[in-house]
Formats: sequence, structure tokens, C-alpha cells
Amino acid sequence: MRRGYSDNLLTLALSSSCAGTSKDKDSSGQNDMSLGEYLERGREKWFLTGKRAYTVQAMMVSKEVSFHNELEVADYSVDDDGITVILKGAVGEMWASKLPNVISTYTRPDGSALSEKDFAVKDEYIDILARPETDAYYAMYVPLSISVSVETAWGDILHSNLPNAPHGEGDYIVCRASENGEPDLSDIWILNGAVFPKYYETDHVSK
Repeated sequence: MRRGYSDNLLTLALSSSCAGTSKDKDSSGQNDMSLGEYLERGREKWFLTGKRAYTVQAMMVSKEVSFHNELEVADYSVDDDGITVILKGAVGEMWASKLPNVISTYTRPDGSALSEKDFAVKDEYIDILARPETDAYYAMYVPLSISVSVETAWGDILHSNLPNAPHGEGDYIVCRASENGEPDLSDIWILNGAVFPKYYETDHVSK
């Protein structure tokens, strides 16, 4: 499958399905739920979190490159389109993002601002640093026994706790904090539990 652009990994929108009861278990024994169903279930709570400062690698390519993200159980295909950046995370997971988003989200290792010139040499990774943001996000734990589906802002559907991938104790639904300090469900994504502690603060984890 050809994936859209996800960063950091990954921005999502509220699922369109209505709240209701959980669906039947799938062949893996998990309960499949929409985001609305999971939120109405109400057993897990949002907790305030922030993004850590962490290093990832980034490059633009001179020809088409395809790769598999084991944490998302997803395949990507990236072209030399002048706008797409391949990112490699803390445990080697790879994803793609648009160049303007990378420039606004990350810095050079010394903290100075990135620019398009930093990506002029193609097919070679450079180290970049995520900008730390304290208490700028909310997260909600999803137990391994449940797969929650969310629709991204760019139209992709992501699922928590997919089989055939490591998840730690379970994945997390993550969203930005709105201006009034509430979870902003228009900007929401799923982050694999195997890497959540590497990217986000865990002082207020609730599960």
C-alpha cells in the first residue's frame, strides 16, 4: 500500500464512525473499535504529555525508494518529488514527511534552524533533532487486546496494536492540546507503544 505523509511519527483525524458498542473480536482475538467507540468506552483517560528532544535521521532521494515500517505494519513508496523526506527513527523505523513539516518540527543537531539547503545532497542521511515541547500533547493508552482505528488528516486509516509488530504494553492515541487546554481531536494519531517512551514524556502516564 502506498502511504501518505506521516510525521512523528504521524497526524490523524477523528474517526467518522459513531460511538457505540465494541465490535466482535477479529481472528487475532482483539476487539476492533472505532475511535468514537473507544472514547465512549471511557476506561482509559487522557493524560498530559510533551515531546522529548530526540535525534532521527532524514534524507531526500534521487529515485523511487520503497520500504516497510514494522511498527506501523505499513509499506511506503517515496519518489524524487522535491518535497518528500524519508525519516528513520530511534529503533530504525522509517516513515515519510513533507519537507516544510520536517523543517518546522526538527532542527540541526546544534539547535539551529533547518533549511532546504540541508537536504541538497540526496540519498544520504543527516541527523536532525526534534524540538522538545512540554505539556503540548495529550495521550491515551490502548491495551494490547484492543485495536482502535483512526482516520488521519490526510485520509489514511491507522490501527493500534496491529498483529506482527512489537507494541510494548500497548499503543497510544496522541493528539495536540488545544488552546483551551483540552485534547484537540482534529489533530490526532496513533503511536506505537514500543517507542512511545522514547519520543514522549511519561511522567503522567495513565493506564
